[in-house]
Amino acid sequence: MAACLKTVRRMKKARPVPRVETTRSRALEVAGELLGEGGVDAVQLRAIATRIGSGVATIYHHFTDKEALLAALALEGFRRLVADLETALDDARFPRPIDAVSFAYLRFMRKNMRLYALMRSGEMLGQHPDVRAAEHEAFKVFRRGVEADPRVPSARVDEVSLVCWVLGRGIADVLQAGAEPGGGTPDFVVEQVLSGFSFLLSDKFSPRR
Repeated sequence: MAACLKTVRRMKKARPVPRVETTRSRALEVAGELLGEGGVDAVQLRAIATRIGSGVATIYHHFTDKEALLAALALEGFRRLVADLETALDDARFPRPIDAVSFAYLRFMRKNMRLYALMRSGEMLGQHPDVRAAEHEAFKVFRRGVEADPRVPSARVDEVSLVCWVLGRGIADVLQAGAEPGGGTPDFVVEQVLSGFSFLLSDKFSPRR
């Protein structure tokens, strides 16, 4: 009897991941690869099916059309961004939380430029409430980093957070265009932006002077 129970336990532990989840996850992974290689136009359900060795009908079972697939890809992107921001907040390398979330935010968009462009596109955010909600969740984590910075007055946390978030979008546009100011590398631009954040939030700096 004991031996039978052990066998049942081993079978439960070894139970494979359902194919439904595996296929969907793999399809999103390949969609992300295609997006990085050739942009939104390269993301085709038939191409995804070919890469994962599946029938097109199987892909349609998980995503009703290309728009649904892109929305799922955008959602996954925001989940990854949230994870990066939360990890950065616990990173001891950054003495100020605002530097941590700013670095994570900019690093994410630099490494995933086409994905980030999809995530923040007006069409995606305007037509998919769940994607808009996912962006809001990412922004809330970013805001925590700003709120924890003693240089930011509590009454100004919301507007400072929004300015930094929007500034990040502008930097993403610059990197997407491949025209970094002054000819610097993307890494140099990130460093300069972080330095700029610190300067703008310094008690010694006031835009009214």
